[in-house]
Amino acid sequence: MPHITVEVPGPLSSRIDWKKCFSDLHASLAAQGFARVEDFKSRVIVLDEWLVADKDSSAAFIFATLQTMNPRPAEMLRSMAKAIHERLEQEARAVAGHSWVQCCVRIQATAPEDYFKSHINPPALKEGNFRAGEK
Repeated sequence: MPHITVEVPGPLSSRIDWKKCFSDLHASLAAQGFARVEDFKSRVIVLDEWLVADKDSSAAFIFATLQTMNPRPAEMLRSMAKAIHERLEQEARAVAGHSWVQCCVRIQATAPEDYFKSHINPPALKEGNFRAGEK
């Protein structure tokens, strides 16, 4: 149930292949044992309006939130966030040109008791750790 939500200005977003970025991130994080690849969900929220400091619209950012629902040790969460940051920074550097771009990742944990999930027509899934609220 790790969710990665990226907020990014439209002009910057349009220069990044998000499907490939997320696919690679999911595979990498799963290979490191953080969760099943089937558990990762990622999305981009494209911003029409933004402002960085007092700069013009060429200054931009990639702001990601790693949302988790399974209890994980703080070090594991930090490792996950660091891997996400490294990949997003790589994407930003590849398209930034001479623009100022900030890359940020925050961790946000939700207790399993406060998360409700169901599967409709799921594929065959490997056994996972998540139980509370899942059906």
